[in-house]
Amino acid sequence: MPKKLSKPHDEFFKATFSRVKVAREYLQKMLSPALLQLLDLKKLNRVNGSYVSPILQEFFTDVVYECPLKDSELKICISILFEHKSSPEKYPHFQLLRYMLDAWEEQIKQKVTLTPFVPTIIYHGEDNWVKRDLSTYFSEQFPTDLLAYLTSFDYHFTHVTAMSDEEILSLGKSLLTNAFLMIKHIWEPDFVLQNPRLIFINLDEISSPRAFIFTMLAYFLKNSELAKEKIQHFIEILPKTLNETIMSTYDMLIEEGIEKGLKINQELLAKERMRAEEERMRAEEEHQKAEEERLRLDNVIVYLHNVAQMPIIEIASMTEREIAYIEALVLKKNEEE
Repeated sequence: MPKKLSKPHDEFFKATFSRVKVAREYLQKMLSPALLQLLDLKKLNRVNGSYVSPILQEFFTDVVYECPLKDSELKICISILFEHKSSPEKYPHFQLLRYMLDAWEEQIKQKVTLTPFVPTIIYHGEDNWVKRDLSTYFSEQFPTDLLAYLTSFDYHFTHVTAMSDEEILSLGKSLLTNAFLMIKHIWEPDFVLQNPRLIFINLDEISSPRAFIFTMLAYFLKNSELAKEKIQHFIEILPKTLNETIMSTYDMLIEEGIEKGLKINQELLAKERMRAEEERMRAEEEHQKAEEERLRLDNVIVYLHNVAQMPIIEIASMTEREIAYIEALVLKKNEEE
């Protein structure tokens, strides 16, 4: 295995996890139930740009999302980071701390509200990565009272290579499953050639994104030195609908060169991003309407309580709001006045 991951790995990671649907599926499947209970992943929104500084480029590629908490105006940032090194990082907390400090400094510079970060690392090296607390970096001889002054934070970790194919398939019918299967077996071109129906499972459906299929094949070819005959046999045994799409993609890559093919793919991805942006804008409009409706209902609740003197239990029944919510709302409004 090469000591350092090459650019195609970053390209595939970004092309995959920049899709909101894939990122949402990843977080739903991988984050802890306790954290998922707090997050409104339906309103997950990608943040443009990156917080990876030149110093951290050796370690990570990132895709950043913003996510509101349920029933709250508060938001957090979730960074999905792809680990560059093919061997475990000994002190990942230090790189993550630098990453979050860079992000917060940028937020301060932009004069926006500081947001907590939930860093998640995706790693696909063969060597085992032992996840441990930051305090274990230091000698056990230090008194516990001193260790209390250390920075303490956690990160979510996914070791794709250590997952079995069955575990990956259990993620369900999604592009995340295809991405993980390809990432896991990218170092095993013969396995991919012998198991195309596994790697491209469910992508033979008409609704499958052509740009994603193109990206998967380009990723595979750029990391494999395979004879043309092997590739052609690999394509021929795929389902017919997938066979035609991948054969045309392969021909384009061969005739025009992989770099030019990737440029065309970028155009396809740009269209995908434009479509995703339109969906995001529609979602924002719907969210704005919902927020206006919430404010309108809040005003009704305050009026019923303060002016109409209606009991809270009756207001709760009428507006379908929790009693605790009404009490907190009324208290807040009265304090503001």
